Amino acid sequence: MYANISPAIVSAFAQNPNFTGESSGYLISINMYGTAFGALSMSFFVDRLNWRRTATWLLTFLILFDLISITFGDPNYLYAIRFSHGLMSGLLVALAYAAIARRENPEKILALAIMLQLFFGGILILLLTPLIQAYGPTIIWLCLIVFYLIAFLFTPLLSNYTVNKNTAQIEANYASASRTLIAITLVAYFLFQSGQFAVFSYVIELGLTHEFDSEFTSRAVAMGLWVGGPAALFVTWWSIRTGRLLPIVIASSLQIISIAILLLPYQSLFLAGNIGFGIFFSIAHPYILGVASELDNTGRIAALAAFAGSLGLATGPGVGAVLVGESNYDRVALFAIFILTLSLILIILPAYFLDAKSRTQRVNWT
Repeated sequence: MYANISPAIVSAFAQNPNFTGESSGYLISINMYGTAFGALSMSFFVDRLNWRRTATWLLTFLILFDLISITFGDPNYLYAIRFSHGLMSGLLVALAYAAIARRENPEKILALAIMLQLFFGGILILLLTPLIQAYGPTIIWLCLIVFYLIAFLFTPLLSNYTVNKNTAQIEANYASASRTLIAITLVAYFLFQSGQFAVFSYVIELGLTHEFDSEFTSRAVAMGLWVGGPAALFVTWWSIRTGRLLPIVIASSLQIISIAILLLPYQSLFLAGNIGFGIFFSIAHPYILGVASELDNTGRIAALAAFAGSLGLATGPGVGAVLVGESNYDRVALFAIFILTLSLILIILPAYFLDAKSRTQRVNWT
């Protein structure tokens, strides 16, 4: 949820006298770097933890750090607090990805998760943006705490999905794709998350530089999330009946075109660009992450993908903050177009490889 409401967070701190548009981007970036390194740490011991107990403790720490964030307005202190928050959230995200990766058709579950994230993200952006001027960032931290409290209700359902420890099956359980294929996939996912999150974090500010009013801009971003969220249901329905490569190429290409449309200073096109971005992100993302989830049997590569994705989420706004300079938000969109194109080129090989091994079924490594 922190990532999905990042435009509202950037806007909230950009209006804060202690911050600028640049330092607001750094705040998002630092939080997500913490998430990345938390996810990397979890990848080493995710199969040795009690997932339910671990998730409960991590949610408790997330609430604590958001409460502390309310009391600090100085950028230097807040950077440290949000990095710590990111570490806890990264551990939790990687644990969740590992759980999803052990299930049949992980892309379906990921699509449902993305739908829920975008749906609630759209609601929060629409509700929070008008309140930012009166309440500042405090209203954002409080909303996040509400979601963590809701997450507590689901921890009793979290199973370890233990890998079969039968001695005769251990070698097969821990088999995986080649390191080269894994590396290409992780780099592609890193670039995908970096490109899409760079432009998404600054999309409200991009609309404001087109001289659209804040009400229309926040509504356009929210509409992109609301329409885009249900689009993820396409993945749960279609799954991989035509393989992985074709849906990835089509959705990623249309996502890149949607970002290009955002550069045009017309309200109707800005709305269309946001909706297109939401729809095709919701389709491309679970397929790309699904490719990573199928590269081994245990879920460890999915946890590494959580690290790569979080690193991308951190890097995108950071590079965007550098590119923005004196409100040059169009540079961020151009950067996203370039990076997403490179990501698409890279993901073609692993998607094709998985399709060649099993076009319409999950790949099990032996």
